[in-house]
Amino acid sequence: MPEVLVFMRRPFVVVTMLVALLGSALSASFEIDGDLMRGIEDTAKSLDSHVSLKDAQAVAEAKELAELFTQIEAFYARKGDAADGVGFARNSHALALQAQQAAQARDFDAAADAVGKLIRSCKTCHQVYKRE
Repeated sequence: MPEVLVFMRRPFVVVTMLVALLGSALSASFEIDGDLMRGIEDTAKSLDSHVSLKDAQAVAEAKELAELFTQIEAFYARKGDAADGVGFARNSHALALQAQQAAQARDFDAAADAVGKLIRSCKTCHQVYKRE
């Protein structure tokens, strides 16, 4: 009789382990890559600096940020139940495009306004979604 119990427990243990591994894999797939977020933060800081200096490099950085926020929006859309995250990403994407267009037109006051709003949008999103 004990042999039967051991045999019956093995499938249970195997299934439990598979469920645990699957759960870990799924939860990991719903986390934003930290390197991506650090890259966005670094680029936003650099953009702010280049806009303040009225440097044309701001155009390329704003364009890069707009592309990165498209990735963030896609992440939150796939995640589901993260409408705020999708909204923050869309807003940040639009602000990055505004900064890009303003810097391209050499209207650095408008670019600075867009960058300031972009940075506030990032901070607001981090208050909701960032885990430390």
